[in-house]
Amino acid sequence: MNVQDIIARLTEQANLSLVIFTVGLLLCRIMPVLVLSPFLGGEVVPTEIKMGVGVTLSIVLFPAVSARMGAIPTSALPYIGLLLKEIFIGVTLSTIVNMIFEAARVAGTISDTMSGANNAQLLVPQLGQQVSLFANLKVQLAVVLFLSLNGHHLVIEALADSLAVVPLDRFPRFSSGQWAFFELFIRSFADLLKIAIALSAPTLLASFLTDMALGAVNRVAPQVQVFFISMSIKPLVTVIVVTMSLGLIMGRMQVEFASMLVMLRRAINLLG
Repeated sequence: MNVQDIIARLTEQANLSLVIFTVGLLLCRIMPVLVLSPFLGGEVVPTEIKMGVGVTLSIVLFPAVSARMGAIPTSALPYIGLLLKEIFIGVTLSTIVNMIFEAARVAGTISDTMSGANNAQLLVPQLGQQVSLFANLKVQLAVVLFLSLNGHHLVIEALADSLAVVPLDRFPRFSSGQWAFFELFIRSFADLLKIAIALSAPTLLASFLTDMALGAVNRVAPQVQVFFISMSIKPLVTVIVVTMSLGLIMGRMQVEFASMLVMLRRAINLLG
C-alpha cells in the first residue's frame, strides 16, 4: 500500500466521521418533534420505528446541509454545544406544535368536569397518559384533522427551512432579540387556555344553562333531588351538544392549526 492509498483512506474516514457528526446533529433537531408530537404517533409508536423515521428524515434533509458539513467541529466541547443547541431548537419547535393538541385535551377535560363525567378515564396512546372521555375524543379528532390537512408535511417543511435559517454549525442569532423569541414562546403557552376555552365553549354554555334550570327547579320544588337528577342529565346534554357542535369545533381547530403554523414560522425566523 503506497502513500496515496493511505491518504485516500484517511480522507474517506474523515468524510465518514463528518457525515456521522452531521446526521447526529440533524437527529437532535428532528427527534424531539417525532417523540413529542401526538400526530406522529406519540407513545404508541415503538422507539425503533421513531429512530428509523428520524434517520430517514435526516438522510432526506442531508443534502440541504452537506455544503456546510466541513464547518462542523469534531472536537468534544464545541460539538456538545452544538448538540445542546439542536435539542433546544427541536424541543422549542415541538412545544409550539403541540400546543393545539394540549389545548384539545384541556378542552375535553373541562367539558367532562362540567358534565360530571371526569371520573371515567381512558388511555390515549398518543399522549401516553389517561385522560377523560371527551379529552380523548378531542385529542383524536385533532390528530385526524391535522393529518388529513397534511399538517405533518408543513411541520417537516418548517424543519427543513429551519436548517437554512439556523445552520447546524451556527448558534441562533436572535435577529429581533432574545426576548422577542421567548415572548413568542410564552405566548404559545398563554394561547393554550384561550384555545381550550374556545373549543369547550358549547359544552360550558350548555352545562351552565342546565345548572341554572336545575337550580330553578330546586327553588320551585325543594323536595326534588336535583343533585342526583343532574348526574344523569348533564352528561346526556354534553353528549348532545358536542355531537351538534362537532362542525364548529373542527372549524375552530383548522383556524388554530393555521395560527400555530404561522407562529412556528415566526419562531424559526426569530431564531435566525
